[in-house]
Formats: sequence, C-alpha cells, structure tokens
Amino acid sequence: MSNSTLSLTGEDSFFAKLFQALPEMPASVVVPPGDDCAGIRFGDGRLLLVAVDQLVGDRHYRTDGENATSPRLAGRKLLARNLSDIAAMGGHPTFCLLAGAFPKSRAQSWLEEYYGGIIDTARAYAVSMIGGDFAATAKGDEVGSLTILGEVEESLVLLRSGAHPGDLLYATGCFGSSFPTGHHLKFTPRCQEGRWLATHRLACAAMDVSDGLLVDLARICRASGVGCQLDLTRIPRRTPQTTLQQALTDGEDYELLFAVPAAAGQELRQKWPFQTPLTRLGVFDSSGALSDQEGQPLSIAGWDHFQR
Repeated sequence: MSNSTLSLTGEDSFFAKLFQALPEMPASVVVPPGDDCAGIRFGDGRLLLVAVDQLVGDRHYRTDGENATSPRLAGRKLLARNLSDIAAMGGHPTFCLLAGAFPKSRAQSWLEEYYGGIIDTARAYAVSMIGGDFAATAKGDEVGSLTILGEVEESLVLLRSGAHPGDLLYATGCFGSSFPTGHHLKFTPRCQEGRWLATHRLACAAMDVSDGLLVDLARICRASGVGCQLDLTRIPRRTPQTTLQQALTDGEDYELLFAVPAAAGQELRQKWPFQTPLTRLGVFDSSGALSDQEGQPLSIAGWDHFQR
C-alpha cells in the first residue's frame, strides 16, 4: 500500500476486524468502539463516557534499577492517561475503577505509593474511585488497569469522525522526547481545554495523542473520511534536541489534536484562555491521505503494540 494512503497499523487492523464481528450495538450506544471513549445515552441529553487503559511495567514505566520510576508517578500516569481520553471527548471525569496485578515481591510500601499517586490525582480532578480488584502475578509481571467514567452532553461530544475538508488542524502543547524528559509521567491531562473546546463549539473533531502525532492524525482522517496537509515547519518540539521524526512518532504526548472550522480559527485564537500552547499544524482536505506542506506524501509511523 502506498505511503500516501491512510494505511492501518497492525493494532488498528486487528481491532477493525474484531469490531466487525461484534453483535449489533444497542441504540443507547451513541459512540461505539473506535473512539477515545465509548458513549452511552443515559437521559437528559447526556452521555456516559467509558474508557479503559493499562499501565504495564517496563513498557510504560521502569520497574527496577537505578532509573526505576517512582511508584507515585507510575500510579499518577495510570489515571492521567485515562483522564486524557475523557478530555478528548469534551467531557468531564466522574468515577473510576482500578485493577492491579503485581508480583509478590512488591513491597507494601511501594504499593502504597503507587495507589497514593492514583488517589492524589483522583482528588485533583474530582474523580471518585468506586471499586477495583487486586491480584498477585505468577511470573513477576505487573499491570495496572483503570476504567474511567465521565459525562458529556450528547450535543457537545467530540468525536474523531467530525473533521471536514477545509477545517484547520490544531494541537495543544509540544511533541516528542516524552520518555527521556519524563513528560510521560508528569503531563497535565487537557481536561479543561477539551471541555472548553466542546462547550464553546469551536472544535468539531478531536482525540488525544498517545501513539504518535502521525498515527493519531491518520486515525482522525480515517474516521472522518478526509486527508490532511501537515505543515512540518510548525510542529512544536518538546526540547531543542527533539528531532522532527521524534515529534511526529514518539507518542506518549497526551496532547489534544483537533479540527476547527476555518471560520472559527480566529475566534479560537482570540478567546483561548489557557497558558497551554496552541498551534495550528495544517488543514484537512479531501485527498484521503497525509502530506506535508509541499504536498509530498507522509509515511505513517508511530507506536504499534503489534510491532514492538
């Protein structure tokens, strides 16, 4: 398949086939699998947002050695990356449930710090922890899994499928070098920004960037049936040492990537009330492909669990 097409990653291809095999969804499932959250209608024009994510030892954080991740930061990350999914839908988080599986060798003090990081983050974002489960692993692996619930008005929910040709592509924050800088542990979920974009009706499509800017932009384009011309000269990099390739493909940025109608671009820039950097990165088009500012095709690269 040509680099100019929105080719599926191994992970996306697997789930595309899986979703086709699922039973027909009830009418109450307004947002089916394939977005940052599922959305279930539950009355008064509101949707219940539901998402689940995992944190895997030595994949998402370092478990031991002199560079071992602070357990409090690891716990924080587990909830924060779920909060980012709620933010991408324009909603606000409400509840969470937690499951953890850790080796018997994990000291109780380490576990207390890990769960303390989750509790502190839940308190900061007014999220109530309402249940969970704990287990010991047989071979030393450790995995935390968190299900988050949130709410959003059905008329305001932001989906990946809402972009149109001519819409402008914007992003919050910076990209690349997330692991070497520690950003992947200390990032701020863009909950306020996502909610503001939805309530002011300035964004028409959105998602958070976790697997890499190019991969996740391709997901918006694929869901919306559009292409995008990405201005590579405008990509904000996390550090002076961050390369363009790293900014495009590293992932773990947890920034918002969103579409804005061209007529609303000026209003967005004038009314943006946050210190969070806001950058126009390109424009959506009808090509069904990703290209750079000169129209050259872009290869879609980023994180793919089926390849790493």
